[in-house]
Amino acid sequence: MITLKDPIFFVGAGPGNPDLITVKGMKLIQDADVIFYDALIDFKGFQQLNKSANWIFVGKRAGKVSIDQKLIGKLLVNYSQNNNKVVRLKGGDPSIFGRLTEEIEALNKYDIPFEIVPGVTAGLACAAELNISLSKRNVSRTICFVTPAFSDKNNVSWLRSVLNSETAVVYMGGKDLEKIASSLIDSNMSVEMPVAIIENASTKPVKTLTKLSRLMTYHLKTDGPVCLIIGNIFSFTNTMLAKDVVIKDDVPKEEQISYVA
Repeated sequence: MITLKDPIFFVGAGPGNPDLITVKGMKLIQDADVIFYDALIDFKGFQQLNKSANWIFVGKRAGKVSIDQKLIGKLLVNYSQNNNKVVRLKGGDPSIFGRLTEEIEALNKYDIPFEIVPGVTAGLACAAELNISLSKRNVSRTICFVTPAFSDKNNVSWLRSVLNSETAVVYMGGKDLEKIASSLIDSNMSVEMPVAIIENASTKPVKTLTKLSRLMTYHLKTDGPVCLIIGNIFSFTNTMLAKDVVIKDDVPKEEQISYVA
């Protein structure tokens, strides 16, 4: 029987910027022998924490060739059984839309211990980019985090969640903006509902505040990760969105956030 010295650590990398990782996560990376990391992080920045580790890319992007999920599980098992100190560095928080369950199941088959270290999920980073609160007493007491799944026509749970929440954060919807907007409008959400579109939160953010009807024809400014924040919360925070720092081409400059009327 193989006796393992260390558990595998599922570490939340946060939304991409190494400055937003937890202290515990940073220490685990610094002590690791092998680090399996996702897409959408600042790899060069994270690698500075441990240049001697073996960094192995296992990231996934929609519409692009990606490593099979089962293979990721096998790699985690194999490296752990060889008594490596293994960190599985996941974008955002490991427990939110991170395929964490599949990887835990792979470890459980071999009784490999593990620990989850939380991270800053993208939705919270997007709210921070906009200088807003996702909640407000008597206005937004319910918040949902969803990812649409248009490949499964029978899956409308995301839609029900958005319609029944006062503030909604939509992950991984960049390629389906028109479908998201039309689904919500067809379900009687107001075409005037405020929507924020945040691209590349925490790294090179591009932010647009618009309304639901304009989301159908909106063109993304980058090919990075996209989150939407939908809700009337913006009616109480627009004054905070007057100016912000938008980073383009690595040069910070102060300018108006993009508003689409």
